[in-house]
Amino acid sequence: MPLQPTQAEQQMEPRIVAATDREVVVLWRQRGRSPNGERLDTPVLGLYQVRDGKLARAQMFYFDPVTVNDFLGRARHQMQTGTTPR
Repeated sequence: MPLQPTQAEQQMEPRIVAATDREVVVLWRQRGRSPNGERLDTPVLGLYQVRDGKLARAQMFYFDPVTVNDFLGRARHQMQTGTTPR
């Protein structure tokens, strides 16, 4: 089961915060839904480096990395076992 099963979870709502000819900073939202219905919706700041018109490097900076990590851990457990951790 994917963590972004619907168009609502796939919407990132990107907003360019700053840009030069070599870098772009984008504020976007990461959304997901675990197998048991738990939802994640959190802002992310992405720093993208561009070379020769192509993406050369991408770095994501999470405002709440602990929440994202915990959500992903619980979702992975649910997908592997088919259960919800206690």
